Amino acid sequence: MKKINSIFEIIKREINWIITDLDLIAMLLAAPLFYSFFYGTMYMNKVEHEVPVAVYDEDRSSESLNLIKQLNAHPSIYIKEELNSLDEIDKKLIDEEVQGVIFIPNDFSKNLKLNRDTRIKIYLNTHRFLHSNDLNKAVNEVAFTKGEEIRVEYFLSKGFSDEQAKELANPLKDEIKLLFNPSESYGDFLIPAILILVLQQTLFMGLGQSMAKENETKSFAELKTLSGNNPLVALSGKISFYLILYFAYALVFFSVHLSVFKIVFRGSYSAFIIISVLLLLSISLMSLIIGNFFSKKVYALILISFTSYPLFFFTGYSWPTLAMPTIAKAIGYLIPTTAYMNAIHRIVSMGANIGHITFEIMNLIIINAVLFILVLLIFKRKFLKEHQPNQ
Repeated sequence: MKKINSIFEIIKREINWIITDLDLIAMLLAAPLFYSFFYGTMYMNKVEHEVPVAVYDEDRSSESLNLIKQLNAHPSIYIKEELNSLDEIDKKLIDEEVQGVIFIPNDFSKNLKLNRDTRIKIYLNTHRFLHSNDLNKAVNEVAFTKGEEIRVEYFLSKGFSDEQAKELANPLKDEIKLLFNPSESYGDFLIPAILILVLQQTLFMGLGQSMAKENETKSFAELKTLSGNNPLVALSGKISFYLILYFAYALVFFSVHLSVFKIVFRGSYSAFIIISVLLLLSISLMSLIIGNFFSKKVYALILISFTSYPLFFFTGYSWPTLAMPTIAKAIGYLIPTTAYMNAIHRIVSMGANIGHITFEIMNLIIINAVLFILVLLIFKRKFLKEHQPNQ
């Protein structure tokens, strides 16, 4: 009972530190809510519609005009203008007036009438790969549909029935089922990662500064007294409020925020709770270790603020891990966010449960065990150096 009372006293002390420190208020109470909504709104329109393209129609036939109408009817394509020469293509793309140019050659309708192979060309601004991927897919869909129409007309002219003509025009039928992320939205993929980064980085900065503040104000003796000279009690009290606060943030992010951004949470809530608690505990322990090395909290803030991008790249979320160097993958496994992102991605989008994320859970348990021992040793060492005020 005495230990529990000591933990509550340290929690009250930590809350008092936060509400009387403008830096900690901004980092722990304002930044998570602001950044989670601000960054997420960047990807609010998750699917592109009517990407502007230009057409250079060298054929200028009824067939080519019909093809242009079909292209313009696709939801991903907006025919912004027609070009008068091939020389304009580079300028239009470099100036980014359009994201692609479709070239219809002068023998387009002639080859169709002779039942010969004919081709159209697409010049894409692959510098912006999201636009170019959508355009490439859309033009291929229209071309495939147009090709099937032509083949049906051909077989009808040969005396086949309508049903026979359709079967002959498309003898090999594909049936593609998108099991996860059916809208193929980049936002559905990226927004959960953004929310995780906000959780990770604000907790990292807030608790890291709090630990550095212990050094700056030389207040470890007070912590030692409140804990009854027990490093485990001091550690528990020091991180408890942050764990409760950030678990509440995690629940809000992955319920309210996902609902606002229209992302369906498909997986197991128990798996989400277990993996989230493990992540928050590991980030808290890492914050204490890093904060311990600084004599002023501003130094801790400066260093930790530079960690978000490297940590994100090592997780392999933005780049396939199979293509990463072995050393980079090994470093990634040492970062708690790597296991969490892998698990959350499958929980939210793919409907994963605890059984599907066993490896990630074990990864985080091992990281937590190592960090926990290191933090206890740090606290024990600091307690040995301190003297209680009443001594």
